[in-house]
Amino acid sequence: MFEGEHTVSMDDKGRVSIPAGYRETLRRLYDDERVVITRDFDGCLRVYPPKEWERTVLQKVRSQNANDPKVRAYSRYVISPATTCSPDKQGRVLVSPTLRKDADLNRQVVFAGGPDHFEIWDVDRRNTMIEEAQKLLLAGGLDF
Repeated sequence: MFEGEHTVSMDDKGRVSIPAGYRETLRRLYDDERVVITRDFDGCLRVYPPKEWERTVLQKVRSQNANDPKVRAYSRYVISPATTCSPDKQGRVLVSPTLRKDADLNRQVVFAGGPDHFEIWDVDRRNTMIEEAQKLLLAGGLDF
């Protein structure tokens, strides 16, 4: 699991430092610091260890009917822009200009943990999403 939320700065070239705890999780659980970065439907970027990318995204897409328009749309939206990145010595990865634009990333970004991946958000967009999530959750209806 990738724990916590971390606000960091992205440089002018689009490099951002993966939080140390996330890098440790990548080393410990996956024996690999590389990550796959792609679009997410919520306006952020999803970041997967390559093994999770293969297991949770690619295998599921491969098991679907390739002629299904929704499968093709998903592939175009999520798989096509995906980029595998290796952190440099400072733990930074380069986020492609396309993905930075898609997620509207500015200088301050938030890394948000998850069970098998983490997300990269623009700070303002993340704050808005958290407010919306809180309202949705307070409205009830969740069974856990």
